[in-house]
Amino acid sequence: MAASSDNLPTTSDTPPPQASAFVTAYQLDGVGGGTLLDNAQLHALWNNDDAALWLHLDFRHDDVMTYLHSLAELDEAVIEALLEEDTRPRVARFGRGIVTTLRGINFNPGAARDDLISLRVWMTPKRLITLRRRPLHAVSVVRERIDSGDGAESIPDLAAWLTETLVDQVGDVTHQLDERLAELEDAQLGDTENVDSDDLTRIRRPLINLRRFMGPQRDCLAQLAQGPLWLDEETKVSLRESANQLSRYIEDFNAMQERALILQEQLWSEHNEQLNQRMYMLAIITTVFLPLSFLTGLLGINVGGIPGAQSPYGFIVFIGITLVLGIAVMALLKRKHWW
Repeated sequence: MAASSDNLPTTSDTPPPQASAFVTAYQLDGVGGGTLLDNAQLHALWNNDDAALWLHLDFRHDDVMTYLHSLAELDEAVIEALLEEDTRPRVARFGRGIVTTLRGINFNPGAARDDLISLRVWMTPKRLITLRRRPLHAVSVVRERIDSGDGAESIPDLAAWLTETLVDQVGDVTHQLDERLAELEDAQLGDTENVDSDDLTRIRRPLINLRRFMGPQRDCLAQLAQGPLWLDEETKVSLRESANQLSRYIEDFNAMQERALILQEQLWSEHNEQLNQRMYMLAIITTVFLPLSFLTGLLGINVGGIPGAQSPYGFIVFIGITLVLGIAVMALLKRKHWW
């Protein structure tokens, strides 16, 4: 459902008070719930191959290598893929695990909606490690579902929940942009108010960024849906559905870009038309006063022999001549349909 900019959610996925990469960890119970783990409990359970564990990290902190290298014992290639500075949505297989990078809407206070947040993911049949630089609201939503007992039942299911939440939030922003663009179009067609080009720019700018990242993200989800054998069919169906939903949003982005371009062209056309009308009126006025200016300039020279200079009725006669001449010029312009 569409939401206004004031009613969109803000993230509660705040980092812990200590300066640590550890944000949160869960052990899934297999029925939709999970147990929130502290750091010590996580280390105690990590070597238990039967435990389905989710570890969420903030990789801005130096001790992130303690979790990725020492605890999870990931290969250097995997760690490098997870910690690379500039990311785009991607999927890569390393052994039995999958590395993927996704993008989510930034709901942090004061943030622009097109300032997308990357979520780096390492997934195996029993382990899910996610890394972020800034709090991501989609993670908070998934955590709330686990806390309520209505969340993921397995690690693949948890990955599907995350991607579905990310896509749903893209949909919220899509509907918000579409509604705002429709308001500008109605204002333009109804001529009830002047459409500010800055308002149009505030719509077109996030569309550019969303199109840039959501296209590759759709391809990532489609590729994940054809993932390894340990992904169950229900998870693959969910990933395919998320990819399909994201495809529709991308089509909406393309359509909104076209609509915004048409609206921009209409604004330019109206602006040019108003400017041309004003220039035309100035040209008409100049044409009318051109012969009058010639007469006043001619009679204003300081030489002898100016007609009517000694007559008490000279000024009145001159005014009469200028009025007749002005009316004659306006009549001529009217006859030729110049105004």
